[in-house]
Amino acid sequence: MNKRKKMVVDHALSLFVEKGLQQTSIQDIIERAGISKGTFYNYFSSKNECVEGVLEQARYDAALTRAELMIGKNSQDIDILIEQITVISSINRNLGLDVVFEEILHSGDMELKKVVLKYRVLELDWLAERLTEVFGEELRENAFEAAVLFAGMMQHIVFMSKLIHQNTLEMKNVATSIMNYMKVIVEMMIHGQNPILDYQNITVFRASINKHHIEKKDLLQQIDKFSANSDFTKAQKDIIDAIKYEMELEEPRESVTNALLQAFINEFKSTPFIRSAKEVSSMVWYYMKHK
Repeated sequence: MNKRKKMVVDHALSLFVEKGLQQTSIQDIIERAGISKGTFYNYFSSKNECVEGVLEQARYDAALTRAELMIGKNSQDIDILIEQITVISSINRNLGLDVVFEEILHSGDMELKKVVLKYRVLELDWLAERLTEVFGEELRENAFEAAVLFAGMMQHIVFMSKLIHQNTLEMKNVATSIMNYMKVIVEMMIHGQNPILDYQNITVFRASINKHHIEKKDLLQQIDKFSANSDFTKAQKDIIDAIKYEMELEEPRESVTNALLQAFINEFKSTPFIRSAKEVSSMVWYYMKHK
């Protein structure tokens, strides 16, 4: 998503949270974003497509944030998984995405409900993959069901906390406690507990949901754009060149890339460029995991 389209998406989200989805018109979005009607329709054919753009951008941003948290870390570390879940949950709540989800799910708009369904299935898909990394390949056939159980417990704990006015609930504590429950559930799944959901049906269903991909050319363009800064030191330029060289290979090496990304972040730590450096490193990590 280009910068200008993302700007429109950001303004649309703020309006959906402030006024409500149904009460926000395309004209409202156009005026808030300071664009022409033609520009809006160049990006989106309808308001619903704009909503889909909001959720797609949210999912993409979440993927980069999760990737950043993984750089240089052990993918089997359960604490890293808990941190990823906690951070994204907090971001969604702070942005108001939870409010948008609730409004859509309580509306009669089947098209938008399908958009939210796609978003949530992809989130479960990510969690299933991470649970497999943490608990091992033995879980893989039951991982999606495990993800459904985790997400369901977390959703209903948060829901009940609102009903009983327990405003002190810490999401990290919630995620940690539920993950401890999952250790028992996963053990049962691996050692003989019959699954509730059919694995083949889940596989077909997941395959029908399109995933967001980062193309190699887009990744290399982002690296080139970042490296164009003339204020970088020789060491900083060298590490950027090394990452670009690795990404240009037909089969980039994960162990080499991981080491380069750690060095890359260290080179830009405590500099004005750290935010952009993190975005680049997250894109590289995400590309490596999904190429």
